[in-house]
Amino acid sequence: MPALYIQLRKNRIAVRDIDRKKDVSAQATFSNQRLLIADFLQAEKALSGLIQQLYPATLISSLLRSRRFDIVISALEMNEGGLSPVEERILQEVIAGATRMKYRQIKIHAQTAPLTDSAVLTMLEKE
Repeated sequence: MPALYIQLRKNRIAVRDIDRKKDVSAQATFSNQRLLIADFLQAEKALSGLIQQLYPATLISSLLRSRRFDIVISALEMNEGGLSPVEERILQEVIAGATRMKYRQIKIHAQTAPLTDSAVLTMLEKE
């Protein structure tokens, strides 16, 4: 199962495919002064585009069913005091929309330092 690490900063998303060691990133206007994701649809569109860059849709993949992902998302900015349940839900919903519900698990990380590949895999192994 592909493992994706999503790094979220103000108006910037980066996605790393841990297994293939491939990175893509984009900037979009989805944050404001108070919320990391203030424009839900823009954030979902940006993330969806990045995932499509990593895994382009082909006829074979659509016939064999789209792959499912294990995902860790890090809110690397605007996370003072941790994330509220509402902020966590926003992250989950953005991922659900961007992946078209094609994920097995989502883990949320809210600190200012990004995770290493091994730390991401360790998070995904914990139930």
